[in-house]
Amino acid sequence: MLTVLRNSATARLVSLAAVVIAAACNQSSVIPVISSSPPAQPSPIPSGPPRPSASATVDARAAAIAAFVALVTRDGFSYQASFSGDDRHSTDILPIRSGVLEVSGADVLVRAAITLQGRRYVVEHRYVGGKAWLRYDTTDPWQRLVFPAADSMAAFAAIRTRADVTDLGPVKSGAATFYKVSFRSTILNPVMIPASNLTATVVTSPKLTLLIDANGRPVNGTAEIDGNGRVSGQLQEIVIDLTVTFTKLGQAVTINAP
Repeated sequence: MLTVLRNSATARLVSLAAVVIAAACNQSSVIPVISSSPPAQPSPIPSGPPRPSASATVDARAAAIAAFVALVTRDGFSYQASFSGDDRHSTDILPIRSGVLEVSGADVLVRAAITLQGRRYVVEHRYVGGKAWLRYDTTDPWQRLVFPAADSMAAFAAIRTRADVTDLGPVKSGAATFYKVSFRSTILNPVMIPASNLTATVVTSPKLTLLIDANGRPVNGTAEIDGNGRVSGQLQEIVIDLTVTFTKLGQAVTINAP
């Protein structure tokens, strides 16, 4: 069992892997299925507008993904996101609520309320100017982290080219069409879990599954961050599941060092 708040005076060294989380639509979606069997008789002329051709659909999808990659790899790209979910261990489930992600270029702020044994901890991480900090509650002092830029908790830090993004196809929502993609992402690393007996956390398989619009702008999705760590010396799996909604794309965000 995880125990209460770690000693705030002792910083924990963390071995992290660059990660990605995945997002999915919260609304029910229907993906059209095209039959490969020819009709037995000539089909009547449809009364409505013609459906877009398969090639046009593919082109629109490719254009949306290309626009998404161009957007999130742009120098100085800023955005915010909200998230909530759960941190699951072999013997515990910790609610994660009121999560906030703010990103301005390479600078990152992540803050979330994590409940452990009935107590709510507001945990916050900042990465500013190549330096990283962490505190496990608002009254705790900040701790420095050994945290290379490659381990950033920014949502799109692992995307460099189109090859880093998996195309999962179109998703219809009413009259609108969105496109589902996935990629490596870790917007909340297990190092942020406020348990004093959790050590040696490692991220093994982080993924964000995300809906983007026709212009390539992130909308919402789901993140699954898989990893492991030692709880009182015993190796346990860690699974963090989050629902993520993106806002204020391209709007200025100021993130200060503690």
